[in-house]
Parts: sequence; structure tokens; C-alpha cells
Amino acid sequence: MTSQHLRTACFLAALALLTGLGSCGGTIRVRYDKSQQWPGPMEATRDPLPPGDEALYPRGPEEVVVVRHADPVHVRPAETPGAFPLTFYDKERRLNAGSWVYANQGGRVELIWPTGSSIILNNQSTAVIGSPSRGEPLLILWELDYARIEIGPDDSVQLLGGAMLRSNGGTVIVEHPKREIERVRNQTKGEIRIDYRDETFVLDPGQVIDLPLLSIGGEPLAVIPGARSIAGDGFQVDVLGRVSVVDDERGVRLHADGEHQIRGLGVRVRLLEGEEVLFESLGASGESWRPPVVKLPNGALYKGQEPRVEH
Repeated sequence: MTSQHLRTACFLAALALLTGLGSCGGTIRVRYDKSQQWPGPMEATRDPLPPGDEALYPRGPEEVVVVRHADPVHVRPAETPGAFPLTFYDKERRLNAGSWVYANQGGRVELIWPTGSSIILNNQSTAVIGSPSRGEPLLILWELDYARIEIGPDDSVQLLGGAMLRSNGGTVIVEHPKREIERVRNQTKGEIRIDYRDETFVLDPGQVIDLPLLSIGGEPLAVIPGARSIAGDGFQVDVLGRVSVVDDERGVRLHADGEHQIRGLGVRVRLLEGEEVLFESLGASGESWRPPVVKLPNGALYKGQEPRVEH
């Protein structure tokens, strides 16, 4: 195609475009419709909005030195909404009780208290610095991969799930080897104590215990004021109110005569008047543990968990 032919083709294309625009009256109309979103924007149910998790642990008077040994490590001072990293040129920070400490994979952070207690967290870990002056432990663990704990006799640490660890000095190793298991290893020269629901486990030097991470938590259960304890085979049942003991060689059988409170083997049981519950220990042959069995006045049995067993 010659240059003359190219110029002619371009002229004809421009003429056709102008002709088409002229047929529209020279005006281009664009239709606009308001768009609709579905689902629509969320409406606030509270105004002002409730506080975030920075209000879970108020600022306390205690101060702790936080040292970053390996990156990445982040800290969030008490009552603040955001965290910031500790860098290699600013790897130490003094934080008040109520502050959060985070270590990601590869991270290593150490917390040092004025009393000489220290805790090292490795890899994926999240913890809150507690305030003993208001009854909290030194440290509250929310997420854990590996921890090296050295605390004094008057101190405590809240483990995953809420169990409380107490030691008289020395090193305690806490690991999270599986999703549903927390492992505590006593490397001190004395005993350590772990309060787990209604039990207290005492570990001698070198002993190891695996604590189940229950969906209901492992926080120590509060003592029932005025309750009497009934001894079973390796366990005890706390009873308050109108409950009578029924002889049963398999374990502790209780009969409800009226208003009462019953707690044993990590559960709280409420019975209707005339019902019975049987608490059995783990057999010597090692068979699986079975939940308490509730006997109704009509002779029927509830085996396993039933609606009136409160965890």
C-alpha cells in the first residue's frame, strides 16, 4: 500500500466516525445507576465501640527488662493498640506489667525481673507481663513453642490453658510438642508444683509431665468454702450441701438429698433430688478413664457426659 492509499484510508475512517457522531445529535449520553452492595455495611451495635484487647490487662507498677536475642521480636506496651519490633540497634526495652511480648519463628526474647527471675521464649510465642501486686503471675502465656523458666519461690507463671507453675528456683523447661499437649520438664534441684484444675502435681528433679490442653481450660478451680472432702482411690471428691455417701467398692458414690455442690475428677456435677453419681479412678490394669456415671431414681443410667455435668 502506497502512502497515498494510506492517507486516503485514514481520511475515509475519520469521515465515517464524524458521520456516526453526527447521527447521534453530537451528544453522548451515559446512564448512571447507583450501585447496591450486598450484604450492606455493618451497623454498629454499640456507640462508642467497646475497648479492644489492650484493656484486658491494665498497666501495672512493675517493670521488666525485655531483651531481644534473635529476630523477629515485637513488643506492645500496656494499654496501647499496636506493637513494634525490637531491632538490633534497639534490642532492650523496659516495659510495665500489662505489656505484650511476641516472638515469631526464629525469634528469641528474654524477660528479666528485678528479683532475678528470668524467662526465655523461643520461636512462636505470645505472653503478657503480669502484675503480682494485683494477684497476677509473673507471666501469662497465650502462645508457646519453647520456654526456659527460672523463677523464685514467691513467683508463679500461668502456662497454656491456665495451669499455674510454681518453683523454688532453678530451670524449668516448658514445650508445646503437640497441639493438645503441653510438656513441663523439671531441671531444678528441688520440687516444682503445677496447679491444674482440681489437682496439684508435684514433680521431683528430672521428672516430666504432659498436661492436656482442654477446651475448657486448665485453670485451678476455686475452693468450695465449707466443703468436706471424700477420699477415693487416688482422688478426692469435694461435697457441700445435702449429699449422702453410698457404699460402693468401685469408687465414691453419692446420693443427692437436696441442694448441693459436688466436684471431683475435674468436673462439677449437679444432680436432681434422688439421683446418684459414681466417681471411679483409673484401674490398675490401665483401662481408659470413664466419666462419672449418674443414676436416676427410676434406675436409668447416664453414661458419659450428660447435660447436668458442668466442666
